[in-house]
Amino acid sequence: MSPIANYEQQINDYKSAISAVQQRLSLLGWIRLLCFAGVLFCGYAFFRNNFDYTWLLAGLLPLAAFIVVLVRYLSQQDKLTLLKTLLSLNEKEWRLAATGQSGFDNGSRFADEQHPYTGDLDVFGPASLYAHMNRTGTLIGAKALAETLKQPLTDAVQIRQQQEVVRELAPRFKFRQLFSAHAILTDEQPDDIAGLYKWLAMPLEFADRKWVNITRWLMPLLLLGGAVYYFITGQYYLFILFLCLNWGILGMLIKKINGQHQLISNKEKIFGKLAWLLHLISMEKVESASLLKAQHEQALAARTALRQLARICNALDQRLNLLVGMGLNSFILYDLHCMIALERWKSRYNEDLPGWLDVIGKMEVWNSMATFAYNHPDYIFPLINEEGTRLVAAGVGHPLIPAEECVRNDIGIGSPQQFLIITGSNMSGKSTFLRSVGSNLLLGLRGMPVCADSFTCSPMQIMTSMRIKDSIAKHTSYFQAELLRLQQIVEVLKSGEAVFILLDEILKGTNSEDKLAGSRRLIEHFLQYHCLGMIATHDLELGHMEETYPQRIRNYCFESTIKDDQLFFDYRIREGVARNKNATFLMQKMEII
Repeated sequence: MSPIANYEQQINDYKSAISAVQQRLSLLGWIRLLCFAGVLFCGYAFFRNNFDYTWLLAGLLPLAAFIVVLVRYLSQQDKLTLLKTLLSLNEKEWRLAATGQSGFDNGSRFADEQHPYTGDLDVFGPASLYAHMNRTGTLIGAKALAETLKQPLTDAVQIRQQQEVVRELAPRFKFRQLFSAHAILTDEQPDDIAGLYKWLAMPLEFADRKWVNITRWLMPLLLLGGAVYYFITGQYYLFILFLCLNWGILGMLIKKINGQHQLISNKEKIFGKLAWLLHLISMEKVESASLLKAQHEQALAARTALRQLARICNALDQRLNLLVGMGLNSFILYDLHCMIALERWKSRYNEDLPGWLDVIGKMEVWNSMATFAYNHPDYIFPLINEEGTRLVAAGVGHPLIPAEECVRNDIGIGSPQQFLIITGSNMSGKSTFLRSVGSNLLLGLRGMPVCADSFTCSPMQIMTSMRIKDSIAKHTSYFQAELLRLQQIVEVLKSGEAVFILLDEILKGTNSEDKLAGSRRLIEHFLQYHCLGMIATHDLELGHMEETYPQRIRNYCFESTIKDDQLFFDYRIREGVARNKNATFLMQKMEII
């Protein structure tokens, strides 16, 4: 079954399931109302019949039924929420598959104009790689996915391990969707994890103090003794004394208690949801992917601990209840018991918690990558070449262009040529081809499938200069901004790293003669380093560099044709330098000149 057909089937199934649960909830609501009415009737009968305890006993039956139905009702409500989330997820998937328009978060907040390639390769923002790939539900996962796309892997073993993970997760449709839905339902807020880390960084104020541990047990016992003494002798001064001492102890520590509670309060839901995500990871059987096995083992240890933290946080939040805050605190020093339980948990798991959250973040990244692979069954996993530096591919297309509109081309670089100079008229496809190669290289170096018939590449850093912008706020002109980007590329090259360079119409901010001379010098400078590159340009004179460096530079072009007073593009790459031009023709057609 194709992905789009599967999503259609899921949408229909979830709509049916939602309808069934809603009917069940309606029925349970009526039953619950009847049970409540039964309890009221028995209570009324108890008073009407001179406090006949038979009616109280009879009232226990509808009361018990009410409680059972209420638990069942809440369970069905949770199920309904999950089903609606899964329905929304599949509707977004169907829309993306059918129209190419993503309803998922596009990661615009992660955009960085100073990054070596993300702005030029449409990594973030509307109609971006992130928007098509992102299936994260937590802020942890969203940030982890952004960092993944900002940094290609440079180790072939790591890339192959990522490929194993994606291959194993891609067919696990139910697990991936269930994990995404539960991640969305965590409803993580920006201060949730930040508050948790602030709390972890706080010193232990209660658990390491012996007098606090002794006091939390001794004072309730003394208060109990005072109560017994009152019942025996009728003297209540001891009871009042110990009660006042309890209030005094709490008053002395209340500032420290409130300080920790402020950071950890109302976190029971988020910790419980994170624990459930770890539970899902730990319950999913792992077959071959070594990275998945490592995460699976960590999740097993983490899920119980996070559930325990959720329960402690829930208990601490009960202090906001007047009965607990005044009653239990007065008699058993409730706050101290909660704070010591919290700090003992922190003392035990402080160093482990970041790793557990990292497990969730990694799984959300892998889930997104695997969903991307599932949605593109015609994509292939690239071969990672460790010997030499090269990129050889056939049928390369842009991963964001719909298959029926995508024109695919071949490329070979690094065997032996080091740079490709690509010329062509306006709108002929030069820039799109550069972005197609760059985007697929990024996908391949992160262990994902690529839009190509075959694809072999070496681990390399990716650096681009294609959409340079000036900045009034930074007092940076367009030309200066471009020079700063080129300087950034050269600095990385000087470090000795392998780099794949994509340049589109460089040095546009100067005159044509200076531009040509500067472009030649720049390419010759690049040839000294460990790099491969593609340069799109309108400067046909750059094509003569192939004659000077026949084994290192190769000319390719995209052509346009004018037939019957109409302009046509085939978007096919050819060897050689472009011959046709279209700027004047287009200006005449648009009646500009």
